[in-house]
Amino acid sequence: MKQKLLLILMLVSFCSGVFAQGSATRNGTIVVTDMNSIFSTRGTGSARMSNAGTMNVERLKVLVDQVQSSVYYYSGEAKTYGDVPTNLYTDIGSLGQLNNSITSKQSIEIVTININTASEVNSTIDLAAFSNFPNLKYIYFVSSQNTTSENIANHIVNYDNRFNLFYKIAKGDSRNQ
Repeated sequence: MKQKLLLILMLVSFCSGVFAQGSATRNGTIVVTDMNSIFSTRGTGSARMSNAGTMNVERLKVLVDQVQSSVYYYSGEAKTYGDVPTNLYTDIGSLGQLNNSITSKQSIEIVTININTASEVNSTIDLAAFSNFPNLKYIYFVSSQNTTSENIANHIVNYDNRFNLFYKIAKGDSRNQ
């Protein structure tokens, strides 16, 4: 009887830990997950990440690692490559202009936001810029500056729980990461 009780307690403890780690908000705080930890600890399949449900890790890996039809929006100029773009690449300074400048919002699944300077690390990140992107699931911050997930999370406003948030520190030209 003690073994069964112990087994049940261990199972409940394990399940609680898994769901707490995957939650996009923890105790009202926005959680930005290290992308490397997703790919190394989750493997393939699905993982629970946000209040919106499960995240398809395999699909995320394809979006991040393989060439996709994409929109690049920098300095007020949008360039689209491919017919139905699934990726949007931009930077912190361009977020305020996205809603009016990007026409192919319907197919975008992931946005990669480059953080290139020390002042951008401390800039406000207004996720309301993505309110009209109906299929957007992932927002991926790639920083060439040292920062933490907590620092990024602290600068996010207008968070929407349908988004899974990730980050990576990438020294060098972050546009090619």
